[in-house]
Amino acid sequence: MTTDLTALCAEIARLRRALAALRARYANLLAAVRAAVAAHEDGETDPMTYLYDELPDHPTRSTINADHHDNTGTANCPTESGK
Repeated sequence: MTTDLTALCAEIARLRRALAALRARYANLLAAVRAAVAAHEDGETDPMTYLYDELPDHPTRSTINADHHDNTGTANCPTESGK
């Protein structure tokens, strides 16, 4: 019985730590989203920086938008004028 209780207490402690880490992560992401929205409303040139800073495993903006104006894969698609 004591072993079961000890294991249960250890699991509760582990879950509390995990929950605290998730709450902190959520709070930081929410703050980054709010900062990005406020920066956009203020007319900042790159409001997404706030989000990129919060997502360190996310590729940089230059990597994401490197081919932004590239039409790769759309060469055979009709243009707006239908040609």
